Amino acid sequence: MAHRTGKDRIQFGLFATPLEEMIAEENIVRVIDIFVDKLDLDKLGFEHVRTKQTGSPPYEPALLLKIYMYGYFNRIRSSRRLEVECGRNIEMMWLTNLQQPSYHTIATFRSIKAHGPALKQVFRLFNQVLVQAELFGKELIAVDGTKIRAQNSKKNNLSAEKINKRLDYHAGKFQEYLDELDRADAAIAAGKTPDISPETLNKALDEIQQRSEKLYGLLEVLQEIQKEDPSVLQISLTDPDARTMATNNLGHTDIVYNVQSAVDDTHCLVVDFSVEKVPDVHLLGKVATAAKVELRVETLEVLADKGYCSGAELQKCVKEHITTYVAYPEQDYKSKETGFQKIDFTYDADKDVYICPAKQELSSNGTLYDKKGRTGQVQNQIKVYKASYKTCAECPFASKCLTASLHKQRHGRQIERSKYEEAVTNNRLRVINNRDKYKRRQAIVEHPFGTIKRSWGYYYTLLKGKEKVEAEYSLVFLTYNLRRAVNILGIKALLERIKACFSIKTVVYLPFRTLFFGPTKLVYLKPGVHRSDPAACRRTA
Repeated sequence: MAHRTGKDRIQFGLFATPLEEMIAEENIVRVIDIFVDKLDLDKLGFEHVRTKQTGSPPYEPALLLKIYMYGYFNRIRSSRRLEVECGRNIEMMWLTNLQQPSYHTIATFRSIKAHGPALKQVFRLFNQVLVQAELFGKELIAVDGTKIRAQNSKKNNLSAEKINKRLDYHAGKFQEYLDELDRADAAIAAGKTPDISPETLNKALDEIQQRSEKLYGLLEVLQEIQKEDPSVLQISLTDPDARTMATNNLGHTDIVYNVQSAVDDTHCLVVDFSVEKVPDVHLLGKVATAAKVELRVETLEVLADKGYCSGAELQKCVKEHITTYVAYPEQDYKSKETGFQKIDFTYDADKDVYICPAKQELSSNGTLYDKKGRTGQVQNQIKVYKASYKTCAECPFASKCLTASLHKQRHGRQIERSKYEEAVTNNRLRVINNRDKYKRRQAIVEHPFGTIKRSWGYYYTLLKGKEKVEAEYSLVFLTYNLRRAVNILGIKALLERIKACFSIKTVVYLPFRTLFFGPTKLVYLKPGVHRSDPAACRRTA
């Protein structure tokens, strides 16, 4: 039996058939094409939507947006690779109408500052299509963050501690070279040839001096920044917005961005996301509130791991009518015997006192004290509830309740109560009483990150700066939701949903003398006419 054979290369083949007939009716490029064509890119803030009277005509932003959506959907995000795909990929040829922008033009579109917010709006508009399709449950979401590697090496990320260590190292090396220079001078004076010439040593000393001056300059810059914001403990030289953060529970660190996502539980679709440069503990209120606004609901339930457990953030959620199920870190009560720990003291809200196991009251002076972190920032505010030393000393449980230091200082038992204690306590009780609901958290929120980082390989960013990274991840989460919608609805149903979601019907216009064999109409575009001007087009049935 003979082998299979291909077609003769000199025979008509690829372009003997119109491109339109080579693309199946249920192809993802049709979804991308019609969705982008229905967007008002001018209102969204994209540049070059309106062309100038002079100069070389630019590519339409719609064209470049389609290229990026197709690229990210198919795990291609390099502008050079996208340029190649425009010339060899039939789907891309159909999508671009055989236009082939250069890699520089493609890359510039993604990095324009104004396009960051615009791409975020495109993500939100596609989510409105999903809302109309009732793919969001709008009742329960899970919040989590993942660390995305930034374009900044550890060597180019400096803290005050690192700078001082380098300065000490340079000071030591400087002294070594001075000693070596003295030995070289002594050897020359004795008529001998030194091991290292004075010229080489002087050059090395100059280099060390320059490096030290640069480090002193960076230290001054860091100190100036800390005067305005004490929480800034580091500066990155390549990407100023990138930060050193822990990437896992083992304490491993890297230079990263903290990408937050709020994921709906019904189909694991991303409701909202943000790119941050602070740890999770400061972000629950912000992320949950943004998701609630996107879903346009009055109330919402949120699941999160213990990295988000912060009294202040839980209180923000309470004010926004968001019910939280946030895992709480276990308290360490090793210094107290069982039966005399804080949880064994009862709080009386009416009297604002704690009742100890011996039925004695611990009262407060009503003052809120600031509790600061290692950077000097106020992390919490607490009230201190005390019993008199006389009362505690006479108590039969004094040996179990009071520590040796309290006896030494003649202080009674003390209990600290956070300003946000009620929100923390209520959240803890909800988690205890709803274990099954909390266990769903990981299955919901890890689905997007597992797909994006493990399957697609997007565990690092290609761009520098928080705004540009957010623009890139607008495309990432847009295409993630697009792929999920295709898997759930199918191409045909999704196309119908997009058409139904937008009130203005859009016809796909192609270049002059190119035929569009669509299901209803054949469209010609006259030379020099912008494709968004339907009145200037000639249609035939």
